[in-house]
Amino acid sequence: MSPSQLGPDPAMPARHRAPRRALWGALLWIAGSVQFVLAMIVVQLAWTTPYDIWTNAVSDLGAVTCAENAMGTSYVCSPLHVVFNVSIILFGLCIAVGALAVRPSLPSGRIGTAGVAVLIVAGIGAALVGIFPEDVQGVGHALGALLAFVGASVALILLGVAMSGEPRWARFRLLSLGCGIVSGGTIVVSSVVPMIGPLGFGGYERLIVAPALLWLLVVGTVLARAG
Repeated sequence: MSPSQLGPDPAMPARHRAPRRALWGALLWIAGSVQFVLAMIVVQLAWTTPYDIWTNAVSDLGAVTCAENAMGTSYVCSPLHVVFNVSIILFGLCIAVGALAVRPSLPSGRIGTAGVAVLIVAGIGAALVGIFPEDVQGVGHALGALLAFVGASVALILLGVAMSGEPRWARFRLLSLGCGIVSGGTIVVSSVVPMIGPLGFGGYERLIVAPALLWLLVVGTVLARAG
């Protein structure tokens, strides 16, 4: 077997290997995000009791048993809870592993490194949400959700700041800062104000999650096209 068939040459400078590595990381971000969104839709449609995206928590989709939710606001019964839990575990792993892979292509420096590190923590948190369903291990589930929600918003803000110092990422600075601020701001507001207009608990959660999904898809696509 020739050296070329064994994979990248270890002696090859890292700057030449990074684009291929970033490509796989970007594809993980894209695939992980898309499969997670599709899984949520499929699991929601499988409910025999009404599932309301404004009042039902995202985690209700992964509840193992049929009963009133923890807040007593609705009856939770998710026939395809296994699909959701496996999907969010995969999603979290795709975020974490993808972040490690694309690190050489993201903004350098301490702030950029910190942003990637926190994003990895957020991915681990998302995986914990699926490993510990809300009605099986509440503490582990809550910890995972906290790491995922807060971690993602902080990571996007840090990466947005880091992008300001690199011309090739400058046009994505506002996207990163905006997504991070919307997500983080929603976390703060939801902890103070229980409901605003039509936004219930589920509405707040989706306003926290959606910016991160958008960021992963946009930046993942940019990196994939560059690779």
